[in-house]
Amino acid sequence: MFDSFLQDIRIGLRVLAKEKGFCALAVFVLAVGIGFVTTQFAVVDGVLLRGFSFPDSDRLVDVQMVDPKGFTPNNFNSTMTTSDFADLRDNLTSFEGFTAYLNGSTVNMTYNGQPKRLTGGYVSHDFFTNLGVQPVIGRNFRPEEDQPGVEKAVLLSDALWRSEFGARPDIVGQAVRVNGRAGVIVGVMPPKFNFPTNEQLWIPVSTEFPVRARNDRYVNGVSVLAKLKPGVSFEQAESEVSALARKFAEQYPDTNAPYTKGYVRPLLKSFTGANLTGMLYTMLSFCVGVLLIACVNVMNMQFARATLRAKELSIRSALGATRIRLIRQMLTESFILSLIGAVMGIAIAAWGTDFLTAYTQNSSNPPPSWMTFELSPKVLSLVIGLTLLATLFSGFVPAWLASRTSSIEVLKEGGRGNTSRSVLILTRSLVIFQIVVTCVLLIGAMLQVQSIIRQQEIDYGYDTGAVLTARMGLMEGSYPDSASRKPFYDQLLREMRATPPFESVALTNRFRMVFSGDTRIEIEGVSYASDDDRTEAQFENISPGFFKTLGVKLLEGRSFTDEDSDQREVVAIVNATFARRHFGNGSALGRRFRSNSNNGTNPGPWRQIIGVVSDVRMQDPFDTRSDGSGFYTPFYGTVFGAVADEPQAPQFATAIVKPRGGQRPEALAGALQAVVNKVDPNLPLYFVTTPKVALDAFMSQNRLAAGMFAVFGGVAVLLAAVGLYGVMSFSVNQRTQEFGVRMALGADAARIMRMVLRQGAWQLGIGLTLGLGFSLVVAILARDGISQVTPQISPSDPATYTAVGLLLAVVALVATLVPALRATRVDPMIALRAE
Repeated sequence: MFDSFLQDIRIGLRVLAKEKGFCALAVFVLAVGIGFVTTQFAVVDGVLLRGFSFPDSDRLVDVQMVDPKGFTPNNFNSTMTTSDFADLRDNLTSFEGFTAYLNGSTVNMTYNGQPKRLTGGYVSHDFFTNLGVQPVIGRNFRPEEDQPGVEKAVLLSDALWRSEFGARPDIVGQAVRVNGRAGVIVGVMPPKFNFPTNEQLWIPVSTEFPVRARNDRYVNGVSVLAKLKPGVSFEQAESEVSALARKFAEQYPDTNAPYTKGYVRPLLKSFTGANLTGMLYTMLSFCVGVLLIACVNVMNMQFARATLRAKELSIRSALGATRIRLIRQMLTESFILSLIGAVMGIAIAAWGTDFLTAYTQNSSNPPPSWMTFELSPKVLSLVIGLTLLATLFSGFVPAWLASRTSSIEVLKEGGRGNTSRSVLILTRSLVIFQIVVTCVLLIGAMLQVQSIIRQQEIDYGYDTGAVLTARMGLMEGSYPDSASRKPFYDQLLREMRATPPFESVALTNRFRMVFSGDTRIEIEGVSYASDDDRTEAQFENISPGFFKTLGVKLLEGRSFTDEDSDQREVVAIVNATFARRHFGNGSALGRRFRSNSNNGTNPGPWRQIIGVVSDVRMQDPFDTRSDGSGFYTPFYGTVFGAVADEPQAPQFATAIVKPRGGQRPEALAGALQAVVNKVDPNLPLYFVTTPKVALDAFMSQNRLAAGMFAVFGGVAVLLAAVGLYGVMSFSVNQRTQEFGVRMALGADAARIMRMVLRQGAWQLGIGLTLGLGFSLVVAILARDGISQVTPQISPSDPATYTAVGLLLAVVALVATLVPALRATRVDPMIALRAE
């Protein structure tokens, strides 16, 4: 058997070497299909499947207390304050480790007189012990270092140790200033360890975010990383958390009333939300679609080869070759093609994973460092499976049908070939299948691309490239409370207003001018049967000068002044959409409303509307829930809860400056940092850029996804066109005698062309009907889920479906026209003589 297998390989190589064109095309389409699937599976494996490399990582979980009302694993309202965490930690028995953390956080560190903003993690002292990871230099945190008011212990990442401290071997014990307080470096973590996301250093969480009473205005929220005890199931742990959540809801109804359900899930799922998971699996299915089209193409080419090799196979059969041997020979040739395609596919995948890794890690919003894309053994095992699948899918049916051919009929002199009706029906059906799959892929790709284009074209209500913004964080060491932060902001505003290059300036709590927050609101005089009846609105805390700096029009009333404060009079400014939605054509001035938390138990103060401004988009470009309603409060205002006795200055703020005299906003970065240094020499600015750049960075991952979808769609169209051309060309070759007879009997070229085009039109019409219909049904049934992936465009957008139909019609016409023209040039005498 082994000798005969080697003989099959030798024969297969000789045959394929003679058919260089077929071999090259088949290898190319298979390489593209296998390469795409392998690349995308490497991404899915790196993000969703591989998980963490920590010991017993399958027992690492995320713990939440959630509102059971409307709860789904992908959409829930939850709470976890430091008080909740402390009470859970002291009472739970299902976990052998229960730790708190905040990832991707701001850390202001000064070393050798140079202040820098770094990305840090605030973690419980036993966080790394829970993970099973220890520093390679120095030691871990101690319990006494995880307390408020103590000197800050610092663990450095290996990259920060090398870049900022020159990889000093005596780094342990070095003094630094962290968030305005004295700190000391206690160790360095292993190379390439940047968990949970891309942290550069770590600090004990309680030194910056201590446990506060649940009704404290500055209550701190944390995430929980816990480790199940051996043998404890997710359900058991979740039941225990639920019991405590219900107890807290009874004891603390003002803050915990709605959160009566525990939710315990694998830690990985806390980093991979439904949108990301859906996007990656959708992209993988697109790649599988491309591979299916490639295999169908090769299958059709194999049918054509089998027809052309009919006499060869018949001679082999007449000489004693069994049907199994003939099938095995043709499958061997298919395997050789698939194997070569797999090798080239791996090369494509290697390039693709390197490209995606470089693109994502160098973007301004990179994924967590542990999400790596590589050709792991699991991925390479998939390649082996795809190779065998492609061999069977593209080779078995043609080989089986070809081996059924009657040797006597084929060997007759003047025989007309052995293309049976079943083969013709099958090849044409495969083309229809290609059109259906291509149609679905192309619609998905065009929806993605159009979504990104529309996101780029969103009207934010102001010129996003005309101002400079910068973020700042007033951390606990230098600014422990609102009373210490307010003088800083007041002085900063005075200094900014006095700086000649700045035409106008303002402060806001909005993060990078992308999003601020949202809340349910209620209008005075309107009754609400339930919390769901209260509508949602965006909110933003702003200083005087905000609207002038952005160029926002005041439509009615007045803007804020320095005298406006909640302690004097509780006021607000609303946008045009808010006024129109709640007051119709009437004036909004003088009307009152208040914010309300989701449980309706913690209302804000009643605010009197003093102004109406034109709409400025206050939510991120992916938000599809908000109707654009929004309101503004004074910068030191209180959105939730009762009005405080003193103005409430936020811990984080964004400064906005408009340049004077046509200067480029980016040129003001140095001047803005100099102004801040006048007020606080140790406060670094970060995210210093225009809103336009910030928004572009925010959408960078989606642009990459849209680009990949566009590539998938384009390749699918190309492969479908090749398949349609191949089948039509083969059909014309098989019908040469028929066309010769028809032309000898008087049929003109136009009639022959119509015959060929009609066949292509039928295939296209059936494929488009099925493809467009299937896509529309999916769009209707899964509208909400698709809308999350493609915001700003309807999943059943008529223009997209029309464009896809027209594009495929044009591609099909071109692919069919060339064989049709060749058919019209058949010389009747030559065709008849050849037969």
